[in-house]
Amino acid sequence: MNSGEKLNMFFYEAPDGPRIMIFGPLSGDFQSLQQLFRSLSQCRKLVEVHRQPFIRAFGGIQLVASCTGAMFQRWQGKPQGVRRRPSDVSPVFEWLRTQEGWDYLAELIDGLVKDTSPGHQYLSAYPSEDAIVVVSKGEYGDEVLQYLDRPS
Repeated sequence: MNSGEKLNMFFYEAPDGPRIMIFGPLSGDFQSLQQLFRSLSQCRKLVEVHRQPFIRAFGGIQLVASCTGAMFQRWQGKPQGVRRRPSDVSPVFEWLRTQEGWDYLAELIDGLVKDTSPGHQYLSAYPSEDAIVVVSKGEYGDEVLQYLDRPS
């Protein structure tokens, strides 16, 4: 694992739609997130993103990611993208992508991994998906977390 600082993840209702934020400082461990996306492209396992060692999840958010297979195979009718699951307690999301889709997301955040300046990348297409997923590097400090619950 990269020696960078943990990334924070939380959910909130933004004016432009529900948002899952994954953010960290310039020294954040964005490389591990990229490696996670690459491993998902191998379709070997289901991953609880909120439980990864490089993630600090806040507000009880749960994000489970999995691969539905190659783009040119049928993926058993499973809808691609981020889908909210019913929950009475906390926000729970399932994130499904094809092998190629996870590879694409790994490439999208390559600039955040390599660049030393602040920036962000959108990883979903709201409203066709149930939430906007944003990865942000060096744009927000931990002070935004003072408004959220303790880590889950």
